[in-house]
Amino acid sequence: AEDSLTMRRRLSALAGLKESDKRKEFNLLRYEAIKDELLLLTVGIGAACTIYCVLVFSLEAGISYAFGVAFSWLYLQLLYRHADNLSKEDVPEVFLKKKVKKIGIRSEDLKDTLEKTLGGSLFVLSSPRLIIPAVIFGLSTFSSHFQNNIFNFELVPGMMGFFAYKAATLVQVYRDNDDLRLILPDDDPDYS
Repeated sequence: AEDSLTMRRRLSALAGLKESDKRKEFNLLRYEAIKDELLLLTVGIGAACTIYCVLVFSLEAGISYAFGVAFSWLYLQLLYRHADNLSKEDVPEVFLKKKVKKIGIRSEDLKDTLEKTLGGSLFVLSSPRLIIPAVIFGLSTFSSHFQNNIFNFELVPGMMGFFAYKAATLVQVYRDNDDLRLILPDDDPDYS
């Protein structure tokens, strides 16, 4: 109820804005809603799969999966922050240059490819969210190194839990894209 009240207030404030500003504000609201829904789907899918792991495999597998889901949630939060703070100045210059279409490979093309590879790699690797899979692996190694009887963090369920955000993304994309719908012959009136 509180979210809908906030949404109504924002929409009523939109009445005084120009059409392009309205579209921009509307798209920002949609973007925020998509982000929130993706987090909710990630947690929901993660919770369901955690219960499945506990029932089918073991308590350790379920807990490891739940840790992976928590890291998945953290990864999404860091990804959102990175995407929201991204500006044109952050993008390496080589990605912004217009490409001249010519036949053949020139030395400038090779230089640009190398710059794109190195600049893009440094751009991507500068994000702390990429440490999360290493932390999951570290937890597994740390847990197996001490061989305690209390808890053994399992790598595979932990990594599968980490990828829960990918399953949530697939659910979101499949639901929102009509071109991906599976139409069976019984459901299609044009099928004879």
